[in-house]
Amino acid sequence: MPSFLTTTTRAASAVNNNNTKEKNNNASTKKSRQKSLKPSSLESSRKANQKQQISVPSSTPLPGKEIIRKSIGTTLSLTLAVGIGYFLGNNPTYLSEIFGKTFGGGRSASASSEEMVVLNEGKNETYEELFSIDTMDSATKANMWRVVNDGVMGGVSNSAMMPPSPNSPGFSRFAGTVRLENNGGFASVRRALPNSDASAYKGVYVKCKAAMKERDEKKQFLLLAKDAECSRNFGTNFKSAFTVKSADDWEVKLFPFEKCFKKGERMGRPIERGPINVKEVTELGLMILRGEEAQVGNFGLDVEEFGFYV
Repeated sequence: MPSFLTTTTRAASAVNNNNTKEKNNNASTKKSRQKSLKPSSLESSRKANQKQQISVPSSTPLPGKEIIRKSIGTTLSLTLAVGIGYFLGNNPTYLSEIFGKTFGGGRSASASSEEMVVLNEGKNETYEELFSIDTMDSATKANMWRVVNDGVMGGVSNSAMMPPSPNSPGFSRFAGTVRLENNGGFASVRRALPNSDASAYKGVYVKCKAAMKERDEKKQFLLLAKDAECSRNFGTNFKSAFTVKSADDWEVKLFPFEKCFKKGERMGRPIERGPINVKEVTELGLMILRGEEAQVGNFGLDVEEFGFYV
């Protein structure tokens, strides 16, 4: 064999031996690295413990969260209680104006709320002509008045528009009993009107008299009025107070729009709105409200007719 072939063969053999050794070394290093990347038994145990600690049943709150939850609840309760106490302390008549009861004695705030209830503003009014909405001379007409008493807030007062009787055939009677149990103290009847446009008139009139001498001559009654906006907002209306002088003679009580229905109210508290919209009068009513001692007990108001006047 030629000498240059021998030398080449030996060189190739040396190269092959070196490549084999390098491959063996690389394989050994790779195995060593792979071995070092495997988690130890201690690391596996630690992770297992962590997993076990996190796997708490959803129905069992963590102690720390429960303490935080209770602390937040207690803080909110105390804050709310302090806030309510502060508000009532600075507004002592708030509840009495809503429920018609003065706490700690004294006169009912609801009965003396001149800001919302106009007192006898129509006593010096005159009229040229009366336009009757209805006369109250039949049971059918009396039954058109629905009852709204203090039962809506837990009271036990009662009332109705009583139809004419054989002894009094020409009129109906708003009658009942005002009682104070359960923070009650009012009775009323209401007559719906189909969006009456009263813009051509000066106001409302009611022809009435006391049902019983002395007893009802001392009582104060209220005329209620609503427009379309009031009808859309529960409990809102306009009120005007009046008294009747006699049980023997009929009186025409006048309630001018521009004087008697300027300020609306809801449950004894003023509301932010303008005067009654005379183009959309939707309801008229009669009410008696607790206040002076004479207001409590049986009452009666005879009604012959009602309507608008000019």
